Amino acid sequence: MASVFQKCKTDEKNRNFPCAKNRCGHSWTVRYREPGGRGGRQREKSFGTRREASDYGIRVENDKREHAYLDPELGKILVRDYAEDWLSRRAVKDTTRANYVRFIELHLGPHLGGKPLASVTSRDIEVLLKTWIEEGLSRRTVYHTLMIPLRSLFRSAVTEKRIPESPVAHIVVPKIKTKRLDEKSLPDGKAVRAIADEIRPSWAISVWLMAGCGLRIGEALAVRGADFEAGHVRLRRQFVRVKRAGGYKAELAPLKAREEGEWRDVPVPTSVLAAVRLHVERHGVGDEGYLLHAHHGGEVLDSNYRTEFKAAVRRAGYGDEPWTAHTLRHFFASSAIAGGVSLLEVSRWLGHSTIQITADIYGHLTPDAGGRLRSVMDQVLTGASVVGADHEDRAGSVLTTGAE
Repeated sequence: MASVFQKCKTDEKNRNFPCAKNRCGHSWTVRYREPGGRGGRQREKSFGTRREASDYGIRVENDKREHAYLDPELGKILVRDYAEDWLSRRAVKDTTRANYVRFIELHLGPHLGGKPLASVTSRDIEVLLKTWIEEGLSRRTVYHTLMIPLRSLFRSAVTEKRIPESPVAHIVVPKIKTKRLDEKSLPDGKAVRAIADEIRPSWAISVWLMAGCGLRIGEALAVRGADFEAGHVRLRRQFVRVKRAGGYKAELAPLKAREEGEWRDVPVPTSVLAAVRLHVERHGVGDEGYLLHAHHGGEVLDSNYRTEFKAAVRRAGYGDEPWTAHTLRHFFASSAIAGGVSLLEVSRWLGHSTIQITADIYGHLTPDAGGRLRSVMDQVLTGASVVGADHEDRAGSVLTTGAE
């Protein structure tokens, strides 16, 4: 059990010993052992009054019985040091690790890095989020991207019994609405063809893969000639840009929202298949069979590709348009949906983790949805089963039925 006493009356080494006053005003000490019985480390903590010391001793003993005891020394580690240790123990993809390193170095460290872990409060987190936004970060980046490692970091600290609860746990994060695609901002088929004509000839096939199949940039860069079969392309991996010693490198990684070994099959238009065959005849394939390759045969870095794509947009005469390589993926999705392809199918071929993502971005593009709804409801309400029947003639029966 924890003991409460005054050192001024019991410790000969105390500068106030011996103290003869009953109400001397000297500090009170709590002495207790950490969990582990007699083998537990002995600790002491001083308070200004006997009541404070007694309350603390009772709380410590209760925490020990309920296995909720926290070693105060563990919470003294600085946030920056704990974050680095936390990340070193995470089994994550290289791209995720690189993103977390940037999070710690650029966003977390400068603001909270010097604070002891146990001293961080919910107010500190609220101020941190507000500061990030004031520094120019978008609300989507703050409330979605950066909150992921922030929550995980403090959740681990709770699990390791460094802090009693996460200061992030009770933070109310506003829901960020997915931005609907403005189809009027997209290129048409003529513009897509013009861009393909102006981009580096050996990379032109990428334009057709992204516009005709909805591939992401990293997926298009990782397509091999052997991936095409029976009118489909099987996507297994994507190239991601990772910082290594000596600069950035293109490395293979699992598809987005998928684990290692999972794949996605996408139908390939006949015109794109013909373009693939022509590309192989004219430009060959890279060292590992990739359709897109650098002059030396190696992988193409996505940053180099983006630069070349923007230059091709300018050369094609569309320099005033905010088009990026990812715009071609939007072109694919909007064209498919406008042509009557279901959201479910488009979602599967785009590789979205849920159909809700597809619906939020492209759902408003479904062709003549209002017209189909009117036709269905007219049939249900009036009993008309023949297309083109005069529903106005049946309106009276609907109203009459309602009046009765």
